[in-house]
Amino acid sequence: MLAVPYRLWHHPAMADRIAPLRKTPAEILADLLAGHDEARLGGAEKGCKYLLNFIGRANSIPNAVKFFLYDLLAEDAFQCGDLEACRDAVAQASGYLPVAQAETPQGFRTYGPSIRFFERGIALAIDDGEFEPALSLCDRARALGLGKAYEAKRASIERMM
Repeated sequence: MLAVPYRLWHHPAMADRIAPLRKTPAEILADLLAGHDEARLGGAEKGCKYLLNFIGRANSIPNAVKFFLYDLLAEDAFQCGDLEACRDAVAQASGYLPVAQAETPQGFRTYGPSIRFFERGIALAIDDGEFEPALSLCDRARALGLGKAYEAKRASIERMM
C-alpha cells in the first residue's frame, strides 16, 4: 500500500470545504414564482416550458412548493391546449394542496386568491361529463373561502345533472 504523507491528506483546505447552500421552501417558492412570471411574458408555452424545466433541474423540490408549481402548470398547459398535462397537473396540485397550506402558510395565503387548478379541473371534468369530481372541486374551493363564484359553479353543475 502506498503511504500518503500526513501533510497531503490532512491539508487544512480539505477541512474547510464549503457546504452546499440549502434554500428554504419559501426561497424556492420565490424563485419559482419570479422565474415563471418572467417566462410567462413570452406566453403560456414559455411558462409551461419553464415549469417543466424547473421540475427537471430541481433535485428535491419541497412538496409544499410542488403545489404551486403544479397549479401554475395546470393553467399554462390548459392555455397551450395540452389537456392531458393539465389533468395531470390538476391531480398533482390537488394532492399537494394540504402540504402547501401546512408548510408555507404565508405563501399560501398570499397566493390563495389566484389558485388556478380548481377552475381548470372543474372545466375538464364537466367537458368529460364527470360531474361528481367537478362538484368536489367546487366544494374544496368553497371550503378554502375562494368566493361565491364556486357556489354559482356548483349550482350550475347541479342543474346539468
